[in-house]
Amino acid sequence: MPITILHTSDTHLDVPAVKFQARRYERKRDFLNSFDTVIEYALEKKPDLFLHSGDLFDGLNPRNPVRAHVMEAFRKLYDKQIPIFIISGNHDVPRARRHGVAPLLEYARAGFVHFFQEWETIQTNTITVDNLEVEVSGLSFNPQLLPADDPLKQLSIPGKGDVNLLLAHYNVEGLRGTFPHEPDILLKSVPKKLTYLAAGHNHQFQKQKVGNTTICTPGSTEHVSFSEEAHKKGFVWLEVDSDGVQNLRQIPIDTRPMKTIDVTIPEDANINQLLTKEITRLRNPQLILRFRLKGVMTIKSAEQYRRADVVRHGFAKCFSAEIIDELEYISPDPDFTASEADLKPPNTEYREFILERIKLEKDPKRKKLLRNALERGLALLEESGGW
Repeated sequence: MPITILHTSDTHLDVPAVKFQARRYERKRDFLNSFDTVIEYALEKKPDLFLHSGDLFDGLNPRNPVRAHVMEAFRKLYDKQIPIFIISGNHDVPRARRHGVAPLLEYARAGFVHFFQEWETIQTNTITVDNLEVEVSGLSFNPQLLPADDPLKQLSIPGKGDVNLLLAHYNVEGLRGTFPHEPDILLKSVPKKLTYLAAGHNHQFQKQKVGNTTICTPGSTEHVSFSEEAHKKGFVWLEVDSDGVQNLRQIPIDTRPMKTIDVTIPEDANINQLLTKEITRLRNPQLILRFRLKGVMTIKSAEQYRRADVVRHGFAKCFSAEIIDELEYISPDPDFTASEADLKPPNTEYREFILERIKLEKDPKRKKLLRNALERGLALLEESGGW
């Protein structure tokens, strides 16, 4: 008889959510609600194993109420005798000793979870479920790897179970990656005796099969950015026996809608009127709205444009609103005309600048520092709307 597994990842609890202004804590609560949906499903269905493959938290220092909430959730699963296996992702792994320990360690110390905290070696725990020997292994995210590195190169699992599982928080070759310029697990490095690779980091639900191994990213449980607005969020339920994965499906989570509206601005148009009219038409207190402005910005348009007024109207009619400016600025003096290519969004400018520095840098240690600066800087720009 197959064993049942609930696999989730990238819950990103306690996101900063600064750009949501007064609704910041309501947006934080969205992520906690999605996490609670996963826990409630597990308590109802009682899987044989519960797997979380990284980025439980959005950072190393989540607030105490969120930590306590997770502790209570894991205690409930533990009381139902549901084994929990977790790893750290790139958001909740310490990057150096001075950063302390992963926040997940406190749940392991409480005895509620099995936490695979090592970066460079695969740790393994074996349990027996319905007469099947299940070997569960895990590898937390290693922040010191370079983009060309293969996280599983020269690593292996014992592979002695009837069912062999591995948790890893990395992009996997063959699956569309959410994050470029980061290490990929190459398919040739996937252990031959592995039954299921429970991957994280990629925020989109995807799956593939390589030999006898099924590889799956359940995706994030909430929309972390607008790049995910078309993704259906959820977690994975699967049935596995000694012959492999017999059934795998995504269980959807009802999340707050996100929508990007492309607006082409005619020459000399009143931008405020155009956008406020569109906001009124779309009126939805649950909607996270983004306008992407294209077309031209003339002196006349600029004189009438009050960006803050549009955003304020957006917050009044929707959950939130923001504006991305991809306009071509036109001046009566041709020497002052700036094309869209000359006015890149801050995140694009930052990415290109750091990547050029990385390309020129010879010192491997400084390359690593620059990679970390790229990741952290892009995250901060995204959070503040500079993209």
